[in-house]
Amino acid sequence: MPTIPQSLAHDLQSAGYYPQLAAEMLSESLFGEPVVSHLVHMETHVDLDAIHRHLTAFVLTPTRLLLTHIDDEPQTELGKMPRGLTTTEDIALARVSNALISRTYDNPADFEPGERPVEVALTLGWGSMRRIDTVPESCGDPDCDGDHGYSGSSYPEDVTLRVSAQAEGQAAVDQALDFALNLRRLVFEARRSAGLPGGL
Repeated sequence: MPTIPQSLAHDLQSAGYYPQLAAEMLSESLFGEPVVSHLVHMETHVDLDAIHRHLTAFVLTPTRLLLTHIDDEPQTELGKMPRGLTTTEDIALARVSNALISRTYDNPADFEPGERPVEVALTLGWGSMRRIDTVPESCGDPDCDGDHGYSGSSYPEDVTLRVSAQAEGQAAVDQALDFALNLRRLVFEARRSAGLPGGL
């Protein structure tokens, strides 16, 4: 079975959340393709009675985007050892129809070329999920209490990632931006080669 690059293995180990399991899921999905770029993102949510962890490993090959998700199975019995749930998605780059990169900068009035953002958000869509935003309609009459229905917009949104320097450090933001730009470039090239519109 092919092994993953040392840098990816290091980032999985640094995340500290079932690194061997994540590495196995990714290794069996590479099929001999090289890893062009990767990003490992760890999220932790604290409830009143539990801590929920979720790891997403983004791996970019010359033709595909691999996403491996790992979660703790919801506890059904007190004192029972947790079980890990894994999901691996394999998306052809030409299928990615939406790659939205949002960046936040400190002191934009003093921006200089090459300055790095302090926050990066990446939203990807390839048609398996959509987000619908709705707002109530009105007629403009402040005294009207009639029901005018709703209007809304539908957006492709299969996965969203947000990294901030305040929470994860500037190095994590830089890595997320480098990954996002590599992904956008390869998606453009894949769609152009397939005769699809290149704009995202």
